[in-house]
Amino acid sequence: MIKFIKNLHRGFIGGPDFSIPAERVVLLENKQLSITVPDNNMAVVPKAIDKHFPYNSQAWFKEHAQTYLQHEFVIIFTKNWLYLPVISVGTSSEYGMLSCQPRIKQTSKIDVTDLEALSHFVTQEYEDFHNGPNGINTEIRKGVKERLTKYPPPTSEERLKKEMDGWVEARGKTPLLPAKKQEFNERIWVFYQEFKNNTKISHTNFYCLPLSATSFLEIEFNYRVDRYDKYEKWSKHAEESERRIMESVSLTDIPEEQINLLN
Repeated sequence: MIKFIKNLHRGFIGGPDFSIPAERVVLLENKQLSITVPDNNMAVVPKAIDKHFPYNSQAWFKEHAQTYLQHEFVIIFTKNWLYLPVISVGTSSEYGMLSCQPRIKQTSKIDVTDLEALSHFVTQEYEDFHNGPNGINTEIRKGVKERLTKYPPPTSEERLKKEMDGWVEARGKTPLLPAKKQEFNERIWVFYQEFKNNTKISHTNFYCLPLSATSFLEIEFNYRVDRYDKYEKWSKHAEESERRIMESVSLTDIPEEQINLLN
């Protein structure tokens, strides 16, 4: 009864439950990654979690990486937490979901250990993709141009550009805010955000930490908002959970003699 009253007061049930912490430990070549994340609060298909990630190996990365838009990465693990109403009404009553996914990325375009270069790289890759051959902005501009030039009279270049820019701003992917640096456990991470649409509600937060000149650890927090009118109820809890998870992240060097034993 007390728990029910507490849930009524905060306006939701679900989200990460830190009362039973679960520490995840994996090996990143000569480093040990430790991160505390609660278990999923939803049914998921059990999946074996790899324990060793040779992040500097191009062959390993090529074999295991997957691609989504401009992102190419190897997943370490994924955790999902639903946020639900205290009293469910209907079958589709979810308020939303917070997901956490640590992963490995590689690039030869920059020196990843240069945080200024990494900060620019992560946002520029987004812009280059969405304005490139397969990007949604390119698709929008093409559609506007076809529509305005299909029939006479001719459309001026100035009007055409204005129309295309307006549609991209309304329906496309506008430039991201500059990435910034954040510190957790005496390590400096590069932080940036992507938004699903111009409502700026459903969004994804990314934290990037260099591992070598060509590799970095990225921790993604995805905020899937199913009911915009209820987001305020659970957003602070999700943001606090994100902060607690990031504060739990520990990356330590493994002595060479121990690495040989582990291999």
